[in-house]
Amino acid sequence: MADGRGITPPKKTRRPGGRRSAPDAVWNRVRIDYLAGSSAAEACRRYGVGLTAFRDRAAREGWRRMDQPWAPPPNRMEAWDEGVLLDDQVKGDLDKIHLRQLSFVAHRRMMRAVLRGEPAEALRWRRVRLAMDLEDAELDRMTGQHESIRQDRAGWAELEAMDRAEQAARDRGETDSPDSSDPVF
Repeated sequence: MADGRGITPPKKTRRPGGRRSAPDAVWNRVRIDYLAGSSAAEACRRYGVGLTAFRDRAAREGWRRMDQPWAPPPNRMEAWDEGVLLDDQVKGDLDKIHLRQLSFVAHRRMMRAVLRGEPAEALRWRRVRLAMDLEDAELDRMTGQHESIRQDRAGWAELEAMDRAEQAARDRGETDSPDSSDPVF
């Protein structure tokens, strides 16, 4: 052009005040927590770093869990968690746990998720609680039906035994039964 300006637009400069990267010490703690078993989202939330930045750095620096030596997964539950306490109480014997107890654990975890501001997790625990309540109601219904059937069968067996006793008495010629016919009438 005649005025000396080229036809290419001028270079854009980065705006001041953009988001800065966290210090290396913070990233080191994020890496340690992640490799110890925390989820990426959990580690990012704990240290205030972005999930996209985390994924970029993890890929660049090789933080993949599959590259790490195997270790059993850590128990992420706190020692005071109702589920941990219940498991300790029954010493791992799942047959000793009632569905109402599991519903209570799910309800408490749902409440904690709400307090932490995690609505999706709260809804998941709510669905678990409702499923436990429905299962418990179904077991109660089935138990009631089985008990009723058992009582009916016991009642019929008792009636059949009484009928056999009366028949045996009639066969022997005994007429002590209150249902026997009285020749006076």
